Amino acid sequence: MQPQQTLTVFVFRVVVMGHRGPGHLSDLIKLYNEDSVHTLCSVFEREWEKQQNYSKRSNLEEDSGRELLLISRKANGYSLLYAIWMTFHPALVKVVLLRVSTDLFSILGLLTLRWVILFCERQAVFNWAGYTHSLVVLGAVCCCAVSQHQFDKHSRIITANAQAVLACALYRKTVSFSHSSQRQYNTTQWTDVLGQVECVPELVVTLTCLWSCPLRVTLYLCLLWGELGPGVLVGVLLLLVLIPVNSAVEHKAKQLRKTQQIIRKRSEQLIKEMLHNYQALKLLAWESWFHQRVTESRARELEVLRILGYLTAFSMLDSICMPFLVGFSSLGVFVLVDDGNVLTPSQIFTCLCFFRLLRPPLLELPGLLCVLKQAQQSLCHLEKIFLTEDLGTSQLFTTKGATEDIPPDSPQQPCDGYKDELSNSDEKRDHSLFQKGSGETHRVYLRAFGWHWVSVTSLVYLSVCAVSLAQDAVLSVWTGEAKEVQGLEEWRELRNSRLSAYALLGLLQALLVCCAAYCLTCGSLRASHTLHSELLSDVFHLPVHSQKTDARWSLQSFTQDMQVVDEELAKHLHCWLRSLLDILSTITLIIYIMPVFSLAVCPLIMLFLRIQSNFSSDNLRIRHIEANPVVSVTSLECVKHCVEVPLSGPKHREVCLTHCFQASHQNLLVKYNKTITESWAVLQFDGVAGIVLFLVSLILLETQSDSGLVALALICAFNIKEALRRYPQAASDINIDMLSLQRFCEFAKVEKEAEWTVTHRPPFDWPRHGEVKFRNYESEASFNCTPALRGINLTILKGEKIGVISRRKADTDSLVSCLFRTVEARSGAVLIDNVNITRMRLHDLRSRLQIISQVPVLFSGPLRANLDPFAQHTDAQVWLALEICHLKERVQQLPAQLLHPVQRTSLTFSFGQRRLLCLARALLARVKILLVEEALPSVDIETEGLVRQLIHTAFKDCTVLWLTQNPLTVMHTDRVLVLNNGQAVKFDAPSTVFQQGPLFSQ
Repeated sequence: MQPQQTLTVFVFRVVVMGHRGPGHLSDLIKLYNEDSVHTLCSVFEREWEKQQNYSKRSNLEEDSGRELLLISRKANGYSLLYAIWMTFHPALVKVVLLRVSTDLFSILGLLTLRWVILFCERQAVFNWAGYTHSLVVLGAVCCCAVSQHQFDKHSRIITANAQAVLACALYRKTVSFSHSSQRQYNTTQWTDVLGQVECVPELVVTLTCLWSCPLRVTLYLCLLWGELGPGVLVGVLLLLVLIPVNSAVEHKAKQLRKTQQIIRKRSEQLIKEMLHNYQALKLLAWESWFHQRVTESRARELEVLRILGYLTAFSMLDSICMPFLVGFSSLGVFVLVDDGNVLTPSQIFTCLCFFRLLRPPLLELPGLLCVLKQAQQSLCHLEKIFLTEDLGTSQLFTTKGATEDIPPDSPQQPCDGYKDELSNSDEKRDHSLFQKGSGETHRVYLRAFGWHWVSVTSLVYLSVCAVSLAQDAVLSVWTGEAKEVQGLEEWRELRNSRLSAYALLGLLQALLVCCAAYCLTCGSLRASHTLHSELLSDVFHLPVHSQKTDARWSLQSFTQDMQVVDEELAKHLHCWLRSLLDILSTITLIIYIMPVFSLAVCPLIMLFLRIQSNFSSDNLRIRHIEANPVVSVTSLECVKHCVEVPLSGPKHREVCLTHCFQASHQNLLVKYNKTITESWAVLQFDGVAGIVLFLVSLILLETQSDSGLVALALICAFNIKEALRRYPQAASDINIDMLSLQRFCEFAKVEKEAEWTVTHRPPFDWPRHGEVKFRNYESEASFNCTPALRGINLTILKGEKIGVISRRKADTDSLVSCLFRTVEARSGAVLIDNVNITRMRLHDLRSRLQIISQVPVLFSGPLRANLDPFAQHTDAQVWLALEICHLKERVQQLPAQLLHPVQRTSLTFSFGQRRLLCLARALLARVKILLVEEALPSVDIETEGLVRQLIHTAFKDCTVLWLTQNPLTVMHTDRVLVLNNGQAVKFDAPSTVFQQGPLFSQ
């Protein structure tokens, strides 16, 4: 697409259409045919086939002794790299040229500013007027901004195109394998392969511009050498010393992140278990026990985050204080080695600015070796896959736990499942969150952060900015005072005093930066802890029927959204606050130096805010399009799903391949528009920075004669460009992060179940008898307006064994819900020992009842905790309960016995033994009312008979309700209750009920 067409379509489609509402695919810029995934894949496959053919010919000519450097049948990665290069070589050449022009224009921009300072020092390089210098500055800055804009845009587009091409090629290769070949890769190994697919394109662009870092370092050092001579080597030496220190800190941070990932994975498994067994937790009233487990796991995770937060102090020192230290050491050596070396404003400006530009490429150079090594490994691995005829003949991996084969006639459609990943209700919920403002969520986060930490952090950051400006001001004043010095001693005294002041300001800045990192870490950890605790409390107080529909949202909030709060939000807040204060302090200092600039501040702020508002709105809408379940399906996900679900038949493979190309094309379309949006916004912000620099230079040349103040103002105006770039991106990221907090707020607004604690509490030994009375009871419905139970009016005497028969399990589930109050009464009442259960707190009620579920639930953790989580009984009592349930010998055979770790999916206990463990749990609880659901057919008859025998002996004084759909299983009961469509149609002795004819009316 041509640049002019791209800009026009972008303005009218993304900007104008974006403000009308959430974005849609139809609003985005369309790709030309030559940029489509299908076209690019065709070119790549043609080039890859050429490499394979050439490799085969070279093998045939092996006796000639010719060896190829770039093309070899051996999977060394060069053939794949060459194919990628040939696919994208026109665009890669353009990127190289743009990189060269960007580097040259960045240097030219600084040189033009130096010419302005020399003009004020009456040492003009060119015989130009003042306004001519300003126009040259504006032209150089604009050229640099446009070149940088084009370079970033084309680099990101090439990366996205190459990722799509490699992923589609990998998918095409995958669908050609037999399912037994696909099984050679397990899920984790395929994830590693897909990570390499995402990594290789970035490495291709990096390798293309590999020469840029050494070139920039050489040019910057040459220019600095011309100003400071050998003194520049001291600053460079400090930067080199910083490299191993950075590596050590990064290595430590990487280890901590691995530890954090392990802890987070365990916490996630705990949350999944909680949500999966949510109803069981509610019925057992074990929320506090599981809450404690989740909280302890969360505390371990926060401790690792605390250490990582303290390591951010070093990164902040590196980015804020290191430029000062490098400049101080180089300038100090320059003025100390020779009394004749006197600093000038042009030298100060050149040194500070070029040292700031020198730092990134110099620190990137050591990482290039790692980049090259990673490129070699990734390319070799992918090329090995592409060269393999069938994975079944290649031992690429060791298979671990492969799943069972799915029959060839399986009707599953692996790719089609992604389209329905979100239900309609989920899409509506996302849409409503997208439309809501984030003002409330900002207040929620700041409250969780702590208003005292907010105040202290803001004050410390403001102090850091003030000290940074004071450092530049000291140098400016020093150069002005140096002109008035008469003797050598006076110069030495001035030099020593100003160097000491400069050093003290640097030390103060380092202390303030460490303090800022500490405050930010403490506040963010407090926010993470508070928000997680509130979310956990909200989820635990949700009704059972609500949690059944919100389980996926709950899991997302505890995992993805909480990760955003833990790691991303604090980082974005740091960037936003620092950028904002840098902008405000810089503008204030410029206005102080030249008050006339205040006339341009308001228009500039309005222009900046307008651009920032458009950018945030457009970025948020594109993120919303990315979240669309159709658009979010990348070809990488298709590859992974293809491995998990085999494809049957050529037609099925062709359909899935077509779907993969379509999904990848849509994903690439969104990436392309996202790149255009962000690069266009950055160009606009650079334009604002260029206007500021132009106005500052123009006003200074016309009104200011002090070259020291000119240098100070130009340094501030030059540095504001970086802050203007960081601020809108950070603000947009914060707005996106607030969507996660909005989900937290939504949970707080959802209707909760009844209070766990109320003033009226039953006696400690309630219920003594277990008598249950229903008085014209009618319950609320869980999912529709029809009452689940209607007009129930009956009495169950103490110690009775009642068989409850229903045609639908929903009727018996409704009875369980009403007794445990997971659904509240619409009218009437349920009395247990003449106490209305609606007046009791839920935990008092539920802890006095027990249910043996059709699917017995055991939680992860020690076996003893599954029987007595609150440690209310002695070990002897636990062993006695196990002995009564005929499980003592089985538990004694376990290595840790009562402390044996139970896993939710473990096969340590059979299904029937799990029911017996639930029975032992009920024995320890000493309940007077027990509900027993019908066992699944998988439970052996002998074990189920044992369960029935134990209930008749160990629970002979208890009221027992047998819930079943099979009338033959309740012949042993005292009476039988027949439920049909929520009504009690029969309630009498089993013999009487069965003699009355059919149980259910047709």
